[in-house]
Amino acid sequence: MLSFHTVMSYELDSFGHVNNAVYLNYLEKARNDFMIQKGLDFYDFFKWKLYPVVIRSVIDYKSPARAGNRLEIAGEVITHTAASFTLQYRIVDLGNKRLIATGETVHVFVNDSNRPSRIPQEFFTKFIKEN
Repeated sequence: MLSFHTVMSYELDSFGHVNNAVYLNYLEKARNDFMIQKGLDFYDFFKWKLYPVVIRSVIDYKSPARAGNRLEIAGEVITHTAASFTLQYRIVDLGNKRLIATGETVHVFVNDSNRPSRIPQEFFTKFIKEN
């Protein structure tokens, strides 16, 4: 799964590179792009009344990204259980193929009562199984 992003000036910190907290937004955007690529929609979660929540996120910063850099964010599901899945990411600067960061997010599906629940079959089939 692939997502792309051009670094905007407002994402920079006072040292001229992307603020570390912004990378979480990049991963969130990439997950949304991945879902769309797999034929899923944000509103499917409301239909299922089941929602994936991030319970863990890790980012390893390798090289700074700066305004105007065109980033490729690659992702893949590396593990799953009945109620959770883990996505692994690589962020690369397309201009020079430099590795910017790697990351991982763990997601657990919960119901309206915020209790862990099985991954919806449609999500599993389209997002996890086909990955």
